[in-house]
Amino acid sequence: MKSILDPSFEYTPSYETDIQQTFARVSRELGDREHPQADEDADRDCLWLECNGELLEAGSVDIVGVRVSALGIEMVEFVCPRCKKRHESLTFR
Repeated sequence: MKSILDPSFEYTPSYETDIQQTFARVSRELGDREHPQADEDADRDCLWLECNGELLEAGSVDIVGVRVSALGIEMVEFVCPRCKKRHESLTFR
């Protein structure tokens, strides 16, 4: 998504917006996030457990969500299999 401060941003008035097209695009983008393409390195991604400092394979935890910080760093939120609490971690390879 572009920022309104981005010079290439083009404003579209609401009366000219095709709401079905907008929802279809958002649905596709969310689907891509929830079901990313298979990656050769995906099985080697690790997450850090805050509770004990252990590194676990990303595939062995229940991922709750992913967010990108203001600095562009991807943070993964997941349920810790050890303490059953939510943790947040960078992804390590």
